[in-house]
Amino acid sequence: MPKFQDKVVVVTGGASGIGAAVANAFASEGAHVAVLDIKAPHGEQPFGMIRRYHCDVGDEGAVEAAFDRVTADCGAIEILVHCAAVLGLSGPFHELTLEVWKRYIDTNLTGAFLASRAAASRMVATGTRGRVILVGSVNSFASERFAAPYASSKGGIRMLTRSASIDLARYGITVNMIAPGPIATPATQERFDTPEVRQTIERVVPAGAPGKPADIAAAALFLASPDSGFVTGTDLVVDGGMLAQILS
Repeated sequence: MPKFQDKVVVVTGGASGIGAAVANAFASEGAHVAVLDIKAPHGEQPFGMIRRYHCDVGDEGAVEAAFDRVTADCGAIEILVHCAAVLGLSGPFHELTLEVWKRYIDTNLTGAFLASRAAASRMVATGTRGRVILVGSVNSFASERFAAPYASSKGGIRMLTRSASIDLARYGITVNMIAPGPIATPATQERFDTPEVRQTIERVVPAGAPGKPADIAAAALFLASPDSGFVTGTDLVVDGGMLAQILS
């Protein structure tokens, strides 16, 4: 029997990249998957048990309405994997505008809060011993140049994970964060293929190459499984050894 047969799973940011890989992985294991995304689906979507909902995760009303629709269509939500994010560098810190700052914080951090609160409140109401999985980044631990808003938002997700896990543990709900390192997606593959970036990856990632969206999907499947029932409030780093290395 598939591992997640008839489980109801919400995946935010599931139209492409990591989110699409996560959604397809759960669907392939028998889950009823609801994808929430502000974008239309990108590329092939091979599994038939995926429903799609337009949702801006930074908009409280939109998130609550989407979760209500998912519950009405699919039943009680048991697993949330929050992947939605604004990516990319934003420029030197001293030149940042409030508009740019808010774009990252509103989608990445506030979106994580709104989605996880929506899922958790419904899990508590239905007595569901569920799973909340937030996708952070290696930038949850360390920043890179020109990335202050992104790193700040992802660092906030790490602490949100810990705070939520403490409050929700008594209800049997676990909350964990996946921290991807460099992952080659349709949006990043061209950049990773340039000689300069390829040389950088070979130097800073001991594995010598970027990971794949399937690597993050596999981590999500583990954190959602019964095997991780006593794992909560922690980080699962999937980075090919990047954070373990001191460069010399």
